[in-house]
Amino acid sequence: MSVLTGRSGRDLLMYGGALLVTVIVGAILAYSQRFLGDSGPYVLAGALLGATVAGAILLQWRVGAVLMVAALPFEATINLGAVASGGKALALLTFVSFGMALLTDQKLFERFARLWQQPLALAVLAFVLWVSVSILWASDEGEALLETLNFLALLGLVVVIGSLERRYLVLTWTVLACSIALSVPAGYILLPVPEGSIMAESGRFGPGGATPNTYACNMVIVFFVTYFGLARRHRMIAYLLAPIFLYGIFATESRTGLIALVATPLLALLVPRLAARLGWRIPSLYVLGAATLVVIVLAVPSVGESSLERYTTLSEVQSEETWSGRWSTWQGAYQVIASHPILGVGAGNFSEAALEHSESVQAHSAKKAPETGEAAGIAHNVFLSVASQLGLVGLILFLGILFFLFKAALPIAQGSSLGTGIFLALIVFMLAGMTLPWDDHKLVYVLFGSVLALQLHNDSARRAPPPSEREGSR
Repeated sequence: MSVLTGRSGRDLLMYGGALLVTVIVGAILAYSQRFLGDSGPYVLAGALLGATVAGAILLQWRVGAVLMVAALPFEATINLGAVASGGKALALLTFVSFGMALLTDQKLFERFARLWQQPLALAVLAFVLWVSVSILWASDEGEALLETLNFLALLGLVVVIGSLERRYLVLTWTVLACSIALSVPAGYILLPVPEGSIMAESGRFGPGGATPNTYACNMVIVFFVTYFGLARRHRMIAYLLAPIFLYGIFATESRTGLIALVATPLLALLVPRLAARLGWRIPSLYVLGAATLVVIVLAVPSVGESSLERYTTLSEVQSEETWSGRWSTWQGAYQVIASHPILGVGAGNFSEAALEHSESVQAHSAKKAPETGEAAGIAHNVFLSVASQLGLVGLILFLGILFFLFKAALPIAQGSSLGTGIFLALIVFMLAGMTLPWDDHKLVYVLFGSVLALQLHNDSARRAPPPSEREGSR
């Protein structure tokens, strides 16, 4: 009783409530096996964990922002179908929590208002609205509706990430770096390999059924943000995780990932005032990459040899597995654009339109269908994907996003380490977009939001009075 002496009624109520909850949870655990079988305790533990996470997100929206981004490497595993998925649940809880915080947090509301004064945010909004309008002329309205909902969620993601303070943005990227590094061993040990996935059929690494090309480019993006973007006190994390990142990239055997990894630092050196910030870390990056590849070839010959064999096919221009196959799809996209040049065929309607309007896609699909089970697939180019589905208007809006994106990102990159890492990640996005339809890729919109967050941070720093004026006003 001496422990409780002097405690207020509120403290006693909290202690009593915690004790009551503990007793109830213990009783439920004791009887869970009787009602739910042998897996009962695990099901209940999972439910309690989910409830705890949901409660934490509703109390603090920044927790949801961090968890949404941290879950991206495991998206293929936590997605349960076209509608139900763990990612959608995290997003919904985060958006609700963010909306409630706007009503009570004056500083957050002011930051939210300033976010919509940025041209980049308005450009993303205009593009998403055009995607929504495309339902009116899409032949498959169901696909267009699903794509519209997806883009509305991406807009919410941009707003939430853009509203983070700089320290929370650094935390978000640090947690993502640890998460995607963890997905490498988890992909071999813990995560299931779905039947029919590329990893199951060809052995190319893609944890939990992830597409190897997309996963590899995600790894390259996070690698550059971590390697060049983290402050000195966090840089040891980048050095420790770098070999894991590089192994994951090489294990996917992704040629797009390899090109992005090699070419991005060289392109960044052409940017004014950025070469000095990159400094000696670029040569050390290439040395580390070459050493990692040699170690993989020697220590894991099955991975190293297959990666090198696939990389050498980049010179085989006529192969259906490289440039010739991509060219057939690009030709089909051009023909779709020619048939609907202004408005496009509608969001999510590329595959159907390509089969209808393109003989090259029909012939290519006939060859690939027995292997992939797919008809026309995707445009394999972000600009052709946008132009074919959303027309010339949509392409202009998307190019507007890129213009304002790099206009905002360049001065940030020249003045901060995190900005430098994010700028390199944007170069990766542009390179990956040459062969991947990344107009609706989640990590890309995390980059958009990160640029907005750093832009707001710099604006606040410029508006703040100098220390001498603050002292003089006291």
